[in-house]
Amino acid sequence: MTILEKQVLERYIDCMNRGDNVGLADLFNEYGVLHDTSVIKAGMDTIHLEGRMAIEMMFHHKFGFNGGPFQITSVHYQGDCVSYFIVYGGKVIQVTAFITEMDAAGKIKRMNIFPL
Repeated sequence: MTILEKQVLERYIDCMNRGDNVGLADLFNEYGVLHDTSVIKAGMDTIHLEGRMAIEMMFHHKFGFNGGPFQITSVHYQGDCVSYFIVYGGKVIQVTAFITEMDAAGKIKRMNIFPL
C-alpha cells in the first residue's frame, strides 16, 4: 500500500464514521467505480456504481447516514484495507473495502468491497 492510498483510506474511515456521504464521494474521481459484492450474502444483487454522483447518492440513500435502511458500524483498518459491518435487513455482514486503482490526482478510480 502506498502512502497516498493509506491517506485516502484514513479519510474514507473518517467520512464513514462521521456519516459524510459528500466527503466519501469526493474521494472518488468523477468517473470512479464502487463495486460491492457484500450484498450477495443478504440475497441482493451486486452494487456496481460508476461516477461520483452515483456513489454519493448510494451512501446518502442506502447506508443510514440520513436514515437509510442499511447501517454501517465498526469502521477500522484491517491490513491494507478497511473493514466494517453493514446491517442488511437485520443480517450483519462484515466487509472489506480495497482501493484497486487510483488516478494521478489521488482520487479513487475503483474500490471493491467484498464480504468476509
